[in-house]
Amino acid sequence: MPKANQQSNTTLGYHGTRQEHADEIMKTHFKPTKPDTGAYLGEGVYFFDNQLSHAKKWATTQAGKRQKGTIVAVIESEVKYGNLLNLTDTDTFGMVEKFRRDFEQKAQKKVSLATIIDIAAEKTAVDVVKACRYPYNTLLDPGGFSADMEIILAVRAIGNILSKQVIWSEMIGF
Repeated sequence: MPKANQQSNTTLGYHGTRQEHADEIMKTHFKPTKPDTGAYLGEGVYFFDNQLSHAKKWATTQAGKRQKGTIVAVIESEVKYGNLLNLTDTDTFGMVEKFRRDFEQKAQKKVSLATIIDIAAEKTAVDVVKACRYPYNTLLDPGGFSADMEIILAVRAIGNILSKQVIWSEMIGF
């Protein structure tokens, strides 16, 4: 079972969504995705870690579904890492992959990475899951970095979202 690391520091997270959802979040609170929905990192509220441009792009292409006239927004939040499952760390990711192989062998069926993350996070009391994603299958440059790389946070402990403020909104196609 992978181990989560206790982190006391915070980061800025950017959550892209439709304007009406942003308005609801500002009136109430974020609502995490439920387990077993196929979300990339399992249960949680999703943020781009210090990547405003990625949140804007996601809001426009995914939340707004590129429909002209749709108003999309980005919410900036201070996020406390807390008990972090850091899948950007190759050793930790390797442990999660080993756990998945072992789990699949015992269950005798394939399971998604999101399912394994949900199980591991539940057993280790994870507050936040952090991972990298290359959405366009870009080839990395020799330095190991691509501007397309997304750093994604799935905040499982809603209390770790310390603030929320709409910082950008735009109507698509106008």
